[in-house]
Amino acid sequence: MKWVLGIGLGVVTIIWLAMEIATVDDKGKGFGSYFKAFKKSLIGVISLFIVAGIIYYGLIY
Repeated sequence: MKWVLGIGLGVVTIIWLAMEIATVDDKGKGFGSYFKAFKKSLIGVISLFIVAGIIYYGLIY
């Protein structure tokens, strides 16, 4: 059951961080501009989480 909470917390963290980055990168042209920035930042945040997970589990095992 702990792994479900961990995955949920990870997903919420990824979405929150992507939204924060998109807020900074937004050009101020409405929702479309924000959504494009959100998609771009979401790809970057997910890739960072993947690299961090590989490093984390690579050092444990």
